[in-house]
Amino acid sequence: MLIVEKEVKNSNQLNKYIMSIDKEKVAKNAKKFHDTGLKYDFVNEELMTLLGEDFITAPACSTLNLYNAYEGGLIQFILTVTKYAVSVNDSLPEDKKANPASLIKVAMLHQIGKSKMFVEQKSKWHRENKGEMYIFNEKLLSLTVAERSIYYAMQAGIKLTEDEVFAIFNYNSDFAARPLKTDGEKLAAVLRVATMIAVIESK
Repeated sequence: MLIVEKEVKNSNQLNKYIMSIDKEKVAKNAKKFHDTGLKYDFVNEELMTLLGEDFITAPACSTLNLYNAYEGGLIQFILTVTKYAVSVNDSLPEDKKANPASLIKVAMLHQIGKSKMFVEQKSKWHRENKGEMYIFNEKLLSLTVAERSIYYAMQAGIKLTEDEVFAIFNYNSDFAARPLKTDGEKLAAVLRVATMIAVIESK
């Protein structure tokens, strides 16, 4: 269940709402990610050890004006994207559908690169006046989310096809001018739509 915490800005007494999920939901989401990964063969012990507790508690974004900027927000967002990816794909004509197993795989893996990307914002002023709940982890080498997601998968020995790598790298691309004939293009296009719907839901 979503919990809404209300805070008041000291500067102008405006209300702001911080969405979060309780620890039971965080644990349930982590289990769902793990179990789905085992079912579709994209999770192993090496990956879960590599991602660690950071992944389970990671936010999806750093500031409140974006989405899921709270503990456990990343897995919550990944699960929402996956739900919509399956739904969108199911609604397509048979010849336009992406491979269902590959789609679930890329939807679940495409943002794992955010697992260690953010650390808590310690400044109360930034939290209350800018909604900046997290800041970027300066200890990490600068990579895109897609690059780091694929890197983590490779480090854990998770096999990705060329189409799956393409989809993770290109899910934010505009496919309006592309023929969408390859599996990679179909995967990326469906993932893009699902991500946009998940963002809308999370706002």
